[in-house]
Amino acid sequence: MKRSILFLMATLLVLSCSFGVLAEDKGFVTPPTEWDETYDVVVVGGGFAGLSAVYASHQTGAKTVLIEKMPFVGGNSIINGGIWAAWTSKLDMAEKLNLELDTPAKHVADTIAGGDSLSDPKLVEQFVYGSPVMLDLLLDNGLKVREALSRIGGHYSYRTYTTENQCGSDIIETQWNMVKKANIPVQLNTKMVYIYREKPLDGRVLGIKVQTKEGTKNIRALNGIVLTTGGFAANPEMRQNYVPWITPETPTTNQPCATGEGIRLAQQIGANTLHMSYIQLYPFADPNNGRLDKIAVVPCSGPGFGIVYVDINGKRYVNEGERRDVNSMAALKSGGFPTFSIFNEKMAGLFTTAADLEWGMGRDRVFKADTLEELVEMINAHTYKGNKVNMKAETLIATINQHNQYVENGKDPDFGKRIDKGVTLPMYEGPYYAIPQWPSAHHTMGGLKITPRAEVQDVWDKVIPGLYAAGEVVGGVHGTNRLGSNAVADALSFGKIAGEIAATGKAPVWPGMDK
Repeated sequence: MKRSILFLMATLLVLSCSFGVLAEDKGFVTPPTEWDETYDVVVVGGGFAGLSAVYASHQTGAKTVLIEKMPFVGGNSIINGGIWAAWTSKLDMAEKLNLELDTPAKHVADTIAGGDSLSDPKLVEQFVYGSPVMLDLLLDNGLKVREALSRIGGHYSYRTYTTENQCGSDIIETQWNMVKKANIPVQLNTKMVYIYREKPLDGRVLGIKVQTKEGTKNIRALNGIVLTTGGFAANPEMRQNYVPWITPETPTTNQPCATGEGIRLAQQIGANTLHMSYIQLYPFADPNNGRLDKIAVVPCSGPGFGIVYVDINGKRYVNEGERRDVNSMAALKSGGFPTFSIFNEKMAGLFTTAADLEWGMGRDRVFKADTLEELVEMINAHTYKGNKVNMKAETLIATINQHNQYVENGKDPDFGKRIDKGVTLPMYEGPYYAIPQWPSAHHTMGGLKITPRAEVQDVWDKVIPGLYAAGEVVGGVHGTNRLGSNAVADALSFGKIAGEIAATGKAPVWPGMDK
């Protein structure tokens, strides 16, 4: 046993050196006898999950602090597309829009299938049942959503809400206002560089060491530490270690802060990980820079309403209603760069707004024309990372005509796309729109292994006392692939779970969920 512990410590040391953990913290550091600050709960990371956790912990009466390495809260969440999967809500949106009512069982089943059945069903159930609760909480605190429900790729129900500005900043702003109103202490420009544990790979987590502009300090956590430090899609070295073909040149939709050190620091004290090799590419990013702007969300929201994805030749190359990983690989194998989303004015009103499209047209992210011939001229007139395309108008026209027929017939013999009568629309008239798109590194499904109570587990599957995690820093929730709009539901639900359990030892009870 002693030999295996020494071998594990050596392995963790090598991993820490390989991924940029501070040199002074390569091995076990004896906990301090005196601490600079003491709290009941310390939450590290100020995105969706962290703001959810710190608010939930504070609401129990626990003395709680939020630690954030950036000079602002929001992290990677602030550029999220503002899409949120919830099988129901206080808005009764499906009933208002005459759509088939959803169920939690369907949402769970879609999520598990979307990750090739590798996700932990108990983790999936937690965020699915928690999602409506968290959505209603934010709606009660001022969050605005559009009067629409989308069927995002891989989902087989219309369950995706879109925030007013189609941006994660809408959610972050609401959460931040809740945190400020509650007078919860927040420390910005404060980076965690070590997690203290009683003994090497054993005992309770005691607190953290942080780096600030003034130097380092030690913060004690009497009840627990909640890690909500996000994924590592913006860390090319760490990405390539797990998926070599995702090279450093592959762009990312992520903020520069998504570097994965929270995972590595937890590993130093014995935390286990899983699914680290599953890294999702977002199929619809800006092809010129890989960014996730508000226009990049439009193609994601359109499959249920009839949007068509075409290659540089104007031909369909995939089932538009497929999962993101399938869409991304199909684009990469389409034989050219980039691909395009095609839709018309009538369809656009169902999943985007005129203001968003105007914003995109002003930045050459959206092309608009009265006819498909004119649309092709606009596509061919632009460059994409310096590259030109030579699409033929007659090819795109034939593609759209054929797709129109499939919509009328209710069956897609080419790719098997699901067509919903009365919801999925044909494109018989303009104006028409085109959005250029290309895959970009987006979401890392792998991360720390947790229980359904958000407790971090070690390499022997034992709970590390006092250590909790939520959000993209966690693995096992989504399996091989995350369905679009599940990220917000996951982060906020598990944030609340982690915050409450760290503070009180008790988990929230989601309505309707069997215990």
